[in-house]
Amino acid sequence: MPEEEATKNTYDESAAVWTVHRSQSDFWLEELKIFHKLLPNGSILEIGSGAGRDVENLVNLGYKYTGTDISEGMLKIARQKFPKQKFYRQSVYDLSFPKEFDGFWAAAVLLHIPKSRMVEALGKIRNTMKPGAVGFISLKDGSGENLQEDDFGDKKLRRFYSYWTKDEFINVLEVAEYELLEYSYKPNVGSTKENWYCFFVKTL
Repeated sequence: MPEEEATKNTYDESAAVWTVHRSQSDFWLEELKIFHKLLPNGSILEIGSGAGRDVENLVNLGYKYTGTDISEGMLKIARQKFPKQKFYRQSVYDLSFPKEFDGFWAAAVLLHIPKSRMVEALGKIRNTMKPGAVGFISLKDGSGENLQEDDFGDKKLRRFYSYWTKDEFINVLEVAEYELLEYSYKPNVGSTKENWYCFFVKTL
């Protein structure tokens, strides 16, 4: 979709600036603890690895790591930072792995998926997972969708966002054949004081 293409182009164009200003590796530490409790070991697929903000934390927990992202600019930085890890340029709609992963990590990435395509995206992820795989998904609290203009250094670039309520996304999880294991809420966090929903799920 044009909105998704605009988002990809923004990350390609702003990869270096984004990495400098959004490399807070401790942002999801509490969520990593919950994820590790639910999945103590195994192979995981990160959906939207970006420049590799969460890679070190996930690898240090003992997971066998594979990362994907749609932005070649972001992946170039991730590969330079973590040359021993595997990264692939793949959209969530085009994941081409067999059912080989024990879990997935999708932090602040599925918020760029239009609501009309969320079940499709979740299905594509599920198709790469072993039965009973554990996953983490974080989304922004709110309603509706928009193409938002953000500051990236001296530029204003556009990204598409979909906003969710807790119950709304739980209904989507059920349709997409996921079980909700745990849930947490992160209010007023980050430089923009945003509210986040965090879903810990299992594939059925």
